[in-house]
Amino acid sequence: MKPEDDFYIGWQSDAPLSIRKVVWRAVIALALIVPILAGLLVWQQRGFSGAVFEYGTLTTLEGELIRTPVPFLRVPVKQTADNAPLFERVLLIGFNKRGADSTLNAWERKYGPLTNKRLKVRGTLIYHDGKAALELTEEADALIDVSGIKPSSIPPVSSTLGQSSLGIVRLTGEITDPKCMLGVMKPGQGRPHRSCAVRCIAGGIPPLLAVQNRSGQRNYYLVVGPMGEPLNASILINVGRSVELRGRLEQADNWLILYTDSVQPLAQAPLDRSMQVAMCW
Repeated sequence: MKPEDDFYIGWQSDAPLSIRKVVWRAVIALALIVPILAGLLVWQQRGFSGAVFEYGTLTTLEGELIRTPVPFLRVPVKQTADNAPLFERVLLIGFNKRGADSTLNAWERKYGPLTNKRLKVRGTLIYHDGKAALELTEEADALIDVSGIKPSSIPPVSSTLGQSSLGIVRLTGEITDPKCMLGVMKPGQGRPHRSCAVRCIAGGIPPLLAVQNRSGQRNYYLVVGPMGEPLNASILINVGRSVELRGRLEQADNWLILYTDSVQPLAQAPLDRSMQVAMCW
């Protein structure tokens, strides 16, 4: 005769012994497995980057405006032992997800040509890995003062001053945007950030090639066309994916600028563009 299976109804004060054993085993197993899975999940996460976006804090910088191939404010930072001035370039970026050109054009309509002029500009600093950008948060009101160059103290600005050629190179990395990469978004690269980078670059922010070596150190290259023309529209399809770029590399003070004539995607899998949602605005 087959023994009857244990059966438990919720209103009974005690469950049968066989059911209690199963429940206790399940509780003990979950008590061990859940903390281990939680620990593994945390251990696998990448830490936040040390990039900084000084949101809500406006900083005033003074330097000479360079507009090509990408807009910079060239700021004197210190002097060499023989009293020669040293400069750093701060990349100028427009408010929200726009390049700086519309704001710079508005300034020039009011003040005339500003290249080779010394400007006092206020904005929000973004910086990481020795590179800095200034968001012109107040747009037209971000320009505080305009003055001419004083030849006796500071050499005049030209688009090539402080630039030196480093030859023809091939670089493999990811196309992203400098505004988010330097601190506005975390992460500022990779697949989760792709839709955001597309909007930034489509809005006129110059594309940035982020290259990481085997030890995890990154270097950054502003990307323009072979004659210094913007590549924003044509490079959108390759944003957020591994690419190989070939071109002429130039050092511009503390920035590297790649004048590329070849952008080749390395990943063969199609991008799931229809499934991507804008993660920032």
